[in-house]
Amino acid sequence: MGDKCIRCGGPADHPVRALEVRTLHVRGLSGESRVQALGDEMSSAVCDCCAREQLALALDPVRAAKKQLVSFGAVFAAGLLIVAAAFLFLKGKKLFVLLGLAALACGVLGIVDALQKARKKRNDIRNMPETEALEEAVWDVFTAEAPKKENENDLTYIPINEQTLRRKNGDLMILYHLLPEIAVQAWNRLHGKTADKAEPQRPENQNPETI
Repeated sequence: MGDKCIRCGGPADHPVRALEVRTLHVRGLSGESRVQALGDEMSSAVCDCCAREQLALALDPVRAAKKQLVSFGAVFAAGLLIVAAAFLFLKGKKLFVLLGLAALACGVLGIVDALQKARKKRNDIRNMPETEALEEAVWDVFTAEAPKKENENDLTYIPINEQTLRRKNGDLMILYHLLPEIAVQAWNRLHGKTADKAEPQRPENQNPETI
């Protein structure tokens, strides 16, 4: 288990264990599909200072969503410029007006969505016991700092903790965006040392995903 904080490199207080999920997006004539596989189990750690800073950040929705707000704000500003240029210099050419309006709409929707998600996160944390809220912050630090890509694969992570071990494979599929067969494999991996047999699959709740 790592004894240094994944963010600052200082002495760590909170151990983190996670199961890596590798996702490859495949584009074909019929659209886009996903190929998934489980990776290695990872051990890391987060210091108390970084965890509490992350917790304070999550309780401030505007600061937590700052990057998204700046990005979508830039899209909104670009839309304004395009619309203005279309009317001032291009005699209201329809194509550029529509392009500008699309950018304006994208910017507004992105800003609203980012703020809504940040506020929901804040409200969720406020309703948690302090120890659980700190654990959530520890996980947020880990996922923010852990690798996101490996070659063409997107990397995501499933926490290995008591709460996750209590979940059914269908819950894992929904919470961590897993394909049905990968959710079953993940459940088996998580319980490999503690369960005598794997949880039976529930086909009625696990239809293959199509994208």
